Amino acid sequence: MRILIEITHPAHLHFFRNAIAEFESRGHIVAITAREKDITIELLDNYNIPFTTLSRKGDSKFALIGEMMARDVRLLKFCRKFKPDILTGIGGVFASHAGFLLRKPVVVWDDTEVAAISHKITYPFVTAVYSPDCYKKHFGKKHHFYAGCHELAYLHPRRFTPDIEVVKSVGIDPSQKYCIIRLVSWGAHHDIGQYGFAQEKMVEFVEEISKYARPFITSEGQLPAELEKYRLKIPVHLIHHVMAFASLCITEGATMASESAVLGVPAVYINTIKAGTIDMFEQYGLIKQTTDTQEALDYCIGWFGDREVGNKCIVAREKILTEKIDVTEFIVETIERRVKSN
Repeated sequence: MRILIEITHPAHLHFFRNAIAEFESRGHIVAITAREKDITIELLDNYNIPFTTLSRKGDSKFALIGEMMARDVRLLKFCRKFKPDILTGIGGVFASHAGFLLRKPVVVWDDTEVAAISHKITYPFVTAVYSPDCYKKHFGKKHHFYAGCHELAYLHPRRFTPDIEVVKSVGIDPSQKYCIIRLVSWGAHHDIGQYGFAQEKMVEFVEEISKYARPFITSEGQLPAELEKYRLKIPVHLIHHVMAFASLCITEGATMASESAVLGVPAVYINTIKAGTIDMFEQYGLIKQTTDTQEALDYCIGWFGDREVGNKCIVAREKILTEKIDVTEFIVETIERRVKSN
């Protein structure tokens, strides 16, 4: 079987990387087409996964439209040479068009309800869409649901074991209480009109947090000069080991909030965007969502001061693992089944 996987965002690589290894162990041939966005290429290199870069993320609405047109053409040419039996990707904008023209099945994975534009230009052309069972929308007979979330494809205990020695090796003392702060660029099309941290209060917020735990900031953009001393400087593929031993995650990004929850680390999600996965983890008691900076600070201080928070999070994580599946296994079985039935 020949499988084309589109990797257009760093989180997409994490979602597929274990499935790629599983596909190859079963004798399938996998081709990866990548997009230069954030740390995507760096991650692919760190994991020694061969890939072909087809485009670079545009910096404006018109640049994004130009990128989409150019990438569609390049992906179609690539597929005509590779001759895939199936195409797959998260979101699937580009794969859907190439697969439709080639009359090949396209399987799309989606957990982002607010990506309305992508849905309109993608879903008419796909074979199937798969989403977590907490997803808030339904797109008809093509849309299927599974008991899990994207993050369980790479952070399920069958797929990932946190290593405290890795944390020490990057210069972080795990015996010292620390937290992760994640700031995003707000450059995605579904970020239009949305917001997170109040920028004018960011320095004050971080300095207040530093009274309770050592902050480590990971940011897609520039930081105020006063916060550069807190920037997390580690090889990007080691972030989940560092997250796993943190006391708290404070993030504008939904992916990192969900990753923390899956790892059993509480998260304060500062973003106006609602998502089924965030709501699900809130119900488990692992995420609190707000856009109010003072409320976010109150949540953080409350968690830092709760001596039982560690045990509560362990219990909540075990409940998640009992009720949800190994998503990598589901990805592999779904792709194989779709090709056989085509």
